[in-house]
Amino acid sequence: MHKDAWTYTMAGTVLGAFGLLLRWLQWEIIYDETSGLPAPNAPVSWLLVLFLAGMAAALWWLSGRTGAENASGEPALALAETGRLVNVLLVIAALAVGAGSGLLFLRENSLVIRIAALLGILSAPVLATYPSLPRWGAFGAGMSLVPVVFFSLWIVTFYKNNAVNPVVWEYGLQILAISGGLLAAYRLSGYLFYRGNPRRAVFACALGMAICLTVLMDNASLGTRVLFAGWAIGLGVLCWVLVSNFRSRPMNGETDAAE
Repeated sequence: MHKDAWTYTMAGTVLGAFGLLLRWLQWEIIYDETSGLPAPNAPVSWLLVLFLAGMAAALWWLSGRTGAENASGEPALALAETGRLVNVLLVIAALAVGAGSGLLFLRENSLVIRIAALLGILSAPVLATYPSLPRWGAFGAGMSLVPVVFFSLWIVTFYKNNAVNPVVWEYGLQILAISGGLLAAYRLSGYLFYRGNPRRAVFACALGMAICLTVLMDNASLGTRVLFAGWAIGLGVLCWVLVSNFRSRPMNGETDAAE
């Protein structure tokens, strides 16, 4: 299933790169130099909205062609390690998540944001060791909830800080990216509790990765952008791991090798 894994993960990466390009183009042309406000109903804004909707639809359609119906419900098999490169990339992603969260912790004065940033720091080792969590039983399942709690608190604090901002385009996509990360973390955690849904999990990971890539050009703090970059890498790698461990469809007259 490695071919399907590369195809699906690269599809999400390419779509995220196009989203980043459109977002950069939007930032460049929709804001009035005098007032600093975005032009209403700008064509590039509508194009970005249509692209994001089409991206989600395309990733959902592609997720149905990855062999998810043959995936194992056993966490140790679904998240089995697939090589040194996976571990290296997850460590890189975790370092970025930890660094981004650390910058937020040091530069923010709000206690709630600092608590969220601390949870982000604690999420870094969870991301780095995700394929190993099934071997740790209940402790591993509990650890998988740390990113879920982190994203949940982050989205609340982020919206609270931007609720009075009348320019939704300045923060709206970042809320979508945090929501995408939350959905992916929730779906991944489901595997550790034997409630995994393979198709929805790979879709959530690919979509979360693509949206996190899209917002890297936003006018956000360095810590926030590093944090999004780390999760984009991590979710992309975990998406690849999940699809790689889908079992191939048995041919007519053959039995599944796992049986």
